[in-house]
Amino acid sequence: MKKTILIVLFVLTAVVMVNAQEKDAFTKDTEQLIELSTKSAFEPMVNQMAGMVAADKKEAFLKDVEATYPELYTSMAKIYMEEFTHEDVKQLLAFYNSPIGQKMSSKQGALQQKGMMAGQAWGMKVQALLGKYQ
Repeated sequence: MKKTILIVLFVLTAVVMVNAQEKDAFTKDTEQLIELSTKSAFEPMVNQMAGMVAADKKEAFLKDVEATYPELYTSMAKIYMEEFTHEDVKQLLAFYNSPIGQKMSSKQGALQQKGMMAGQAWGMKVQALLGKYQ
């Protein structure tokens, strides 16, 4: 009986350890995905802020901003991990590591800026329509 209990405890411990390792790999992969898919999107905003910093302090500012990315990626990874499986993340990584994925990533900042402008123009049209129906 004691051997059976020990075997069960050993197996359960092994399962927990494997799951913990999987989660670590999942977290690592998800953080890598976040970096690949979002870093270039933040660059226009960071560059705009850097323009407000004195020239002699700009390099230090950019270095400090760079140091904040890991915390951001970890926070965002938790959100992504609620929506995607590890297999999903692996497939997304394969995409973002492909030539078209790299192109998509490099265009994110410009796409977001242009998309915001298009969204604002659309919002003004919808607001005009709202006035028509009030």
